[in-house]
Amino acid sequence: MPRKEVLRIFESVCRSVHRRGLKPIPFRFSTLVDPFPPHEELYRFSEYVLKIALDYEQPLIINTKSIKVVEIEGVKKLVEELLGRGLAVLQISIPVLDDVKARIIESIAPLPSKRLGILKVFNGCGYPTVLRLSPYIPTVLPTNEEEVEYLVGFLKDYGVKHMIVESLRIEREFMESIIKLLGISDLGFEGYSLREVSGLKPIVRFSKELRIKCYEVLHKYAVRSGLGFSTCKEGLFRFHTSDDCCGAYLLKDKDYVLRLTLWDIYRVGINPVKQELSDDLIRSVCRRFSRLCSEELSEYPKIISKPMKYHEKRLLRILKEPEVIKHIVPDLLEI
Repeated sequence: MPRKEVLRIFESVCRSVHRRGLKPIPFRFSTLVDPFPPHEELYRFSEYVLKIALDYEQPLIINTKSIKVVEIEGVKKLVEELLGRGLAVLQISIPVLDDVKARIIESIAPLPSKRLGILKVFNGCGYPTVLRLSPYIPTVLPTNEEEVEYLVGFLKDYGVKHMIVESLRIEREFMESIIKLLGISDLGFEGYSLREVSGLKPIVRFSKELRIKCYEVLHKYAVRSGLGFSTCKEGLFRFHTSDDCCGAYLLKDKDYVLRLTLWDIYRVGINPVKQELSDDLIRSVCRRFSRLCSEELSEYPKIISKPMKYHEKRLLRILKEPEVIKHIVPDLLEI
């Protein structure tokens, strides 16, 4: 789809939600690609997105590794205004703290030291920022108590409000290559994909036992220092401390709405294997946590309501599949 068409659709959705007086759903900006690539200075595509979000008071969860967010004056000014009005949360992702090792993992991305400098720029004005330890590799990123205590203290001094950890997921052969290049021992892997697909190489991640061991330490010091803490795509909800995993709770006055997630099912204390999930029960969960679900979705533009309805149906279907739950959200089965 042409970029101009994407902008037109985004503006149309934001305008429609704003004019209907609906609570906006925070947009993630972005997921698979960085929102501020090197050619942003030439095309200004993301700058237009930020301007549209500001015009229609559309909340954004901005996730970036790029120093362009502070180098391009127009982008920096818009991000500051969005943050200042409580319409955005800025997430900065780092894979390691060491600049040399970073070149092995993310060879063309800005160095971690420069990315941490972004936090300093925006936190100096008191804006809400989040650090993503992603992709998290045990022993490469802070793992033991001394390292984690230093990291959390450092983040606290920088004014970071929330920390997210997301373990590395990659094809097995590349995982083994990275481990070798980083000079660390075999840490133990497990399959990530639910099923193997012909023609596609299987994805692996670090074992559940290792991840739990590492996250226990990170969680302990985050709580001790007053930082919000969550995991991403791990299903280890025992470590979550906030209303949502992305840091949307840092937006202004709850003037937004989120969709129903597995995290909401977990924190209400429902084990879907032991308890039948009726429509009334799901609606009660939505009301309790002010989540958008069921018939309320129809009030929103079809281009976003349709995929969100599919997401809800898929979520409810997953809750009826114990083997899938065990794989993607193991903590649900321990309630």
